[in-house]
Amino acid sequence: MNPGKMKNRIAFYRFVTSSDSYGGFLSSGETLVNTVWGYSKAISGEYVDQSGQRQRTNEVEVIIRKKTFDIVDNDEMTFKIDGSGSYRINDVFESDIDKYITLKGTLVT
Repeated sequence: MNPGKMKNRIAFYRFVTSSDSYGGFLSSGETLVNTVWGYSKAISGEYVDQSGQRQRTNEVEVIIRKKTFDIVDNDEMTFKIDGSGSYRINDVFESDIDKYITLKGTLVT
């Protein structure tokens, strides 16, 4: 991987919940965890029929440096590419030879 291709800003977010006055929890949105530089490309963008509705599924592949991803705990995390869209992490592949990590994510609607 050529480091000059890492032009996209990848921001990692974690879901935040807060307790309400009745003993339950409310979803409070997302909190920014870390921002790194990476390379992203679209893998697929197909239309799928689910429950009688037609939805578009976008899949992307993101390549980042391994040591920047070690800071991020990927449990229940999402990421945004250049500030647009919110992608759920589906797959993580580590390459020990090149010291890069490949993430595959699906657009969350």
